[in-house]
Amino acid sequence: MTGPTTSGAALPSTHRPTFFAQQVLAAADLNDAVTVERSRRWLHNRVLHGWGVALGLDVTATRGAKVVTIGAGYALDALGRDLILPEGAALDVPAVAAGPDGGDVVFCLTLRWTEDDEAAVRTRTGACGVVGAVRLADGPTAAWRAPAELRDGLDVLLATVAVRGCALTAPPDPAGRRILPVVPTPYVATGDSGAWGTVWSAVKDPASGVVFGLRTVVDTSAAGFGDTPAYLVRLDGVRELTATQAPGGQACVLDGTPYVDAPEPGRLTVVVPLPAGRIGGVTGGTTTLPLNPAPVLADIATPELVRTVLGWHISWMGVEGS
Repeated sequence: MTGPTTSGAALPSTHRPTFFAQQVLAAADLNDAVTVERSRRWLHNRVLHGWGVALGLDVTATRGAKVVTIGAGYALDALGRDLILPEGAALDVPAVAAGPDGGDVVFCLTLRWTEDDEAAVRTRTGACGVVGAVRLADGPTAAWRAPAELRDGLDVLLATVAVRGCALTAPPDPAGRRILPVVPTPYVATGDSGAWGTVWSAVKDPASGVVFGLRTVVDTSAAGFGDTPAYLVRLDGVRELTATQAPGGQACVLDGTPYVDAPEPGRLTVVVPLPAGRIGGVTGGTTTLPLNPAPVLADIATPELVRTVLGWHISWMGVEGS
């Protein structure tokens, strides 16, 4: 992407047209009145709201599709210009067979401001047969761009797609969208990764290869964060394994304190370190149980076991703009 686009944006004029009784108005006088109000609205949008998707503009298509559908919606670009798509649109998938390596080609579906010289024009005949424009279509232009061609803030990203054989190889991915929250900041959202459905993997020491914890990636894109929020996470699920359930046949406890690694606006990685030790019997009594025993951590089935047997999942809260 290119750099920010707002630094060179000119401030609007502080002068506005005014009129008096019996004044003869020229087209320029009326056009100036429209231009002044529009430029001030754009300044307001740019300075106080930023840019991104404010409402709707969902992109839908299935794997193998050759057309994507953009839902109706509203966005702002980095110059504060209103990108209004009142009825949605459909766009053909780029006609690309494959990349140089024979694999997928990635494209970005974008929305941008339509310049006056590109806009649809409605004309009317005036006095003495003069013909002139009386309406300009301010609807935005939807277009495909290569990722390296994106103009940050001028091309508002709606979704990325992978194309091979002139068709989508997967549904559109909205994860890169910049969202303008419509609620006052700070913006707070919560969610969870879903009991019995959270996929875990082992975390190993790079030097020794010893497993010392588990990790999972949590999708937070539904919250629509525009910037990376401050995340708080909690590990939910059962902690105790019976002798029948535990690898090695000894009852034990699996537990650890999760922390956030590599947070992003639309996802975060959660790591749960699992230090060894002993813990009092969870079911009561005086018997102590091994805490995170090495044989259990080393077993390749443990990541799947915590998902299907213990139901481990992550509850999260994100705070943006605090």
